[in-house]
Amino acid sequence: MVVIRNLLAVVFAIFFLASCDSSKHFDENLSLPGDAWPMDEALTFNVNIDDTVSTYRFFINVRNSTSYKYNNIYFFLTTTYPGGGMSRDTIECMLAARDGSWLGRGSGKYRDSRIPIRTQIRFPRKGEYVLRLNQAMREDILHGISEAGIRLEKE
Repeated sequence: MVVIRNLLAVVFAIFFLASCDSSKHFDENLSLPGDAWPMDEALTFNVNIDDTVSTYRFFINVRNSTSYKYNNIYFFLTTTYPGGGMSRDTIECMLAARDGSWLGRGSGKYRDSRIPIRTQIRFPRKGEYVLRLNQAMREDILHGISEAGIRLEKE
């Protein structure tokens, strides 16, 4: 009986460790109260990089309600580098197909999308990178987005 119990514990541990997301370096989503995102409100993410040799995959996470009236979303991504310097990019993410069907996963009122943006990114310096994400949809308050976030995976 003890042998069977120990064997089950080992099997459970193997399955548990195999299901871990080992490539994830950073993954954080921030909520937008009332599914409303003011144009001047940035979502800020502090990412610590200590490996400047490895390459990374970069994703934007979006949670939208099915009442969101567009099939895409534009973002401004502002990156502040350790020791100074910054860059700003404009990024478009598709949330729905041409026929209006949602591309994200989920059922009911919300859909979750993990949109690949870039691969083989190398960070030039060790330290804390500050990533600021703003909606760039030309609306003072964008309705229908409940969360947005950033994900980095080591390649």
